[in-house]
Amino acid sequence: MIVVVIGATIFLWSSLDKIIAGAIEQYGSEVTQTPVNVSGVKVGLTTGEGSISGLSIGNPKGFTDPNIFTLGNITTKIDTATVTEPTVVIKEILVGAPSVFYEIDKSGASNLDALKKNISAATGGGKSAESGDAPKLIINRLLVDGGKVSARIAALGDESLSANLPRIELRDIGKSSNGATAAEVSEKVVNALMEKSRAAVMNLGVDKYLGKSLDEVKSQLGSKVQDALNENTGSGVEDRLKKGGDAVKGLFGN
Repeated sequence: MIVVVIGATIFLWSSLDKIIAGAIEQYGSEVTQTPVNVSGVKVGLTTGEGSISGLSIGNPKGFTDPNIFTLGNITTKIDTATVTEPTVVIKEILVGAPSVFYEIDKSGASNLDALKKNISAATGGGKSAESGDAPKLIINRLLVDGGKVSARIAALGDESLSANLPRIELRDIGKSSNGATAAEVSEKVVNALMEKSRAAVMNLGVDKYLGKSLDEVKSQLGSKVQDALNENTGSGVEDRLKKGGDAVKGLFGN
């Protein structure tokens, strides 16, 4: 009997990292309805310190890049006194140098909006596929810093644009409700990432392409150029061509 207990303890100890990685992938995929993958998890049971590497959130269907978020290196500090309690307290989560891949496709739809719809559908009414026995979480502090946003706009011929991701700091997640489910935490964190990512790309002037198909953008471009050429018909050809060029630049925010 003692041998069995020792063997089970060794198995659980050696498998803990894989169990945590599996939980992240399962709950994350349930919330986003896209593939969520983790390369590695390391947890120190005595110190409560851990790390997660290679966490990625897949792009919704129909978009180009395989992932919408890759979250770089993540470090955590857990209150070890709470690991056997119904509510686990995580002192701190630090996410370093995440990457966001923002896309507006040929129909004018964005992957951030598509992901938001997925999350709303998965968490509507506060329901979750999680087991009632799953522990709840309180996160005292979550910091996301040093991130980058890359934008791909179909109307611009898939020209690559980039911006810095604003710093994100969340505190006391789940505290007011005496703990949040893993799905609820995932929703809150992903929503914060989406909000800051959207703010970053809007500063690039890409909002003018949202909701507009590629044909609509081309038609708008042609109209602006023609209007510029038709202005001041008494002016020379060179002046009219210059006005047309200025119209093109204005449309693309240059």
